[in-house]
Amino acid sequence: MTNKQTSKQERYRQFKENYAAELPEKLARIDQSWRDIFEPSADVEKRLYEFRRLIHSLAGSAGSFGFSQLGKQALRLEKRLDQLVLDTLPDSESKKLINENLQQIQQLAEQGPEFSETTELDAIEPHPELQGEHKHLVYIVEDDELFCQQVADQIEQYGYEVNTFTTIKAAEAAIEKKIPSAMVIDVEFPEGTLAGPRLAKQYQPLRNRNIPLIFMSVGDDWQSRLAAVQAGGSAYITKPFDFIMLVDRLDNLLEIKQQRPYRILIVDDVTILAEHYANVLQAEGMITHIVTDPAKLLIELQEFKPELILMDIYMPGVSGIDAARVIRQTDAYLNVPIVYLSTESGLDQQLEALRLGGDDFLQKPIHDEHLAAAIKIRVGRFRNLSTLMIRDGLTGLLNHITLKLELEGAIAQSIRNKSPLSFAMLDIDHFKEVNDKYGHPVGDLVIKSLARLLQQRLRSSDVVARYGGEEFSIILPDTDPAVAKKVLEQLRQDFANTKHSCDLNEFTVSFSAGIASVPEHNDLQALINAADEALYEAKHAGRNCIAMDTT
Repeated sequence: MTNKQTSKQERYRQFKENYAAELPEKLARIDQSWRDIFEPSADVEKRLYEFRRLIHSLAGSAGSFGFSQLGKQALRLEKRLDQLVLDTLPDSESKKLINENLQQIQQLAEQGPEFSETTELDAIEPHPELQGEHKHLVYIVEDDELFCQQVADQIEQYGYEVNTFTTIKAAEAAIEKKIPSAMVIDVEFPEGTLAGPRLAKQYQPLRNRNIPLIFMSVGDDWQSRLAAVQAGGSAYITKPFDFIMLVDRLDNLLEIKQQRPYRILIVDDVTILAEHYANVLQAEGMITHIVTDPAKLLIELQEFKPELILMDIYMPGVSGIDAARVIRQTDAYLNVPIVYLSTESGLDQQLEALRLGGDDFLQKPIHDEHLAAAIKIRVGRFRNLSTLMIRDGLTGLLNHITLKLELEGAIAQSIRNKSPLSFAMLDIDHFKEVNDKYGHPVGDLVIKSLARLLQQRLRSSDVVARYGGEEFSIILPDTDPAVAKKVLEQLRQDFANTKHSCDLNEFTVSFSAGIASVPEHNDLQALINAADEALYEAKHAGRNCIAMDTT
């Protein structure tokens, strides 16, 4: 068992112990709430609603912390309460049955949690993205030493660790010691015209572990392609080729996602239950944020920018349905999925909740594995649909409109937190000449190359967008202008050293950039204008450089 698995189980045990310790107080509040209903001059409807809310909360949380029988009994009581007329005192028969239910709940609580139950949480592995930066190891096997090093230099700029081998023997020795994440192999070597495929074919571990193999060759004949396929080749590219195409193939074969973890906002007044849901989703690689006070929802939405809202339907002071209606009044959140997590089983009530702003229901209590899977499906579908609206089709970066929305939120957060924010505008130098000389398809590859470099090198908290044409924008939160310039300078040098090709011609391209910052410019348009002016200064200074806003 790994340390992370042990830590996860310890957190879960701690949650269960905390819940068990708090349970007597919860039951005391329920008992007092029940007695308050029968006080003289009591607002029966209001107090019955509060009593039902407390029972609903118990039914939804108990099963997640080892009290599954208690949770089921509370759920039965909740359903019985749903049959009552809320503005009328329960009759003697209903009162008797509710008292019996409360006694059974108390007895089940005194028996303690069912620690013998297995927990789904133990089976959830931490998502690889949370285990720190990992560079995929790529072996390049090519007898032309200069070309081999050239390939290595290019793809290293996109975040790969590369080992190069110019002989079959050296590659064989390396494979014996360590299996790479992927291999790029020339088809022809001095040992034979199909020596590359033979090398791959003789090492069964490469095939058993589905290691992606990319073959490259000057030849485009049937025999070479067939040999590559029979050796387990995943791709075949002909020389000369554009290096961004090779990087694209590696990214796709290794399933490297150019996307951030899912962001889930959890709205539940029961803190310990919300923390449990957060723990489950975090173990699956999602970023979570908890709101226990619905009155703070709009502020938290603006700062956290969730891709899905997981919300209890019954909360003190406001229902989840009303909270959803408030959320839907803001255009920015019209399409964010709202998933209710509730013990509510009545179809009419569920349909009404969906009509008024919700998107789906998950039934409490819910298994941890089921919760994680359901959330992944729903937020994944939302992200796929929203990508069509907010992403640039060529690069996959945010588009111009979405960039402005992101920048507006980043400025507001920077001002609130009194933290620095830098904003950069980038423009590819002499891009019209690239299009005129090599054609627009090659120009598109150059744009994609810069987009990929920015995605690979910047932090997940940074926001990269295609502003339009050959122009890009970068939002750098918590970054002062001096640091931003250092980051952009390294990116400028790396991009200027990236080689592009068209037919047998190789060429390089550079970019210029301008940087402005908050708090010097606290207005959206003022910040954009300042960065744009700085970009103009960089162009005027001779291009291939970084200029700072001086206003």
